[in-house]
Amino acid sequence: YVTYLFKIVITSRARMSDNESMHSEDGDQEFQPSLDISALPVVVKNRVKALKKLQFETVKAEAEYYKEIHALDVKYQKVYDAINVKRTGVIKGEHEPAGDEIDWPSDEEDEDAEKKPEDLANGVEKMTLKDYDENTKGIPKFWLHTLKNANEEALMGLIEPHDEPVLEHLTDITVALNEPKNTGFTLTFHFSPNPFFTNLTLTKEYELRDGPDPESPLEYDGPEIFRCKGCKIDWNEGKDVTQKTVKVKTIKSRKGAKGSPEKAVTKEIAADSFFSFFSPPEVPEDPKAEVSDDNRAVLAIDFDVGFAIKEKIITRAVLYFTGDLFEDDDEFEDCDTEEEDDEDDEDGEK
Repeated sequence: YVTYLFKIVITSRARMSDNESMHSEDGDQEFQPSLDISALPVVVKNRVKALKKLQFETVKAEAEYYKEIHALDVKYQKVYDAINVKRTGVIKGEHEPAGDEIDWPSDEEDEDAEKKPEDLANGVEKMTLKDYDENTKGIPKFWLHTLKNANEEALMGLIEPHDEPVLEHLTDITVALNEPKNTGFTLTFHFSPNPFFTNLTLTKEYELRDGPDPESPLEYDGPEIFRCKGCKIDWNEGKDVTQKTVKVKTIKSRKGAKGSPEKAVTKEIAADSFFSFFSPPEVPEDPKAEVSDDNRAVLAIDFDVGFAIKEKIITRAVLYFTGDLFEDDDEFEDCDTEEEDDEDDEDGEK
């Protein structure tokens, strides 16, 4: 895959201008350049201006570079789409792979080959999983398990337990790139008919600024996600997992009144849910309009998640499903542990 980093922004106000001070990590001391540029002689200041103008030439060249990268992305996205159609056919059980299609090494098969027959027999019951047997069609709940495994690493923990019954009906996730200009992309979540909502697809659109921001052109660092738009979910009555009912108070029956039981007063409040992903805060069209700190924080997470779904989950779904994607991480953790143990041993010998 030809990939590149999207600089994620919400508004130009979130950036820092040349005249604004930067704070250190402890937040106590303001950053000060090692040289006071304002105190330089005019002739040197002019040379600095010339360097910034040359820097802008670099920015323009970089913008052209990203345009060519996008053209490649669009070209190869069509190839990926064709491959992913085959993937969907296997997952849904519309195509049964055989022969060369299933000729791929498996660590589990290597391990089984080393085991004795009696060990394998004892492990049959352990290997039996709900929803999966020899008569299973396709790979049920493929995307549910894929997203659950990606939840902490790529989805910022957005998936809650009450989301899982809904995600059981997710059959595919696709991406469409805007073309010819790199102005954004759309994620589409495909669902089978289900008891939770009537939509068969849910969409999330991301808008990109593919060139330098006129207000701060020298800060250009590639295409920027600056706005996103979700879609309306048509929830069936009582099935909205983004809301929960809480009891506010209890109204007691009037004294002496017969047949007047106590009544509970309830209200609907927002519940944490992956499906809130489809109703992000709105970013005003006016770049000078205010965006609250809370909304800015929500959007920063949203942009990260959208980009991860596009670049990681859709492209490597089977590796998230199996957990193979995390095996290298475990190896690195083991290395760190061994190094720490060695250091502890050395300290103990001193």
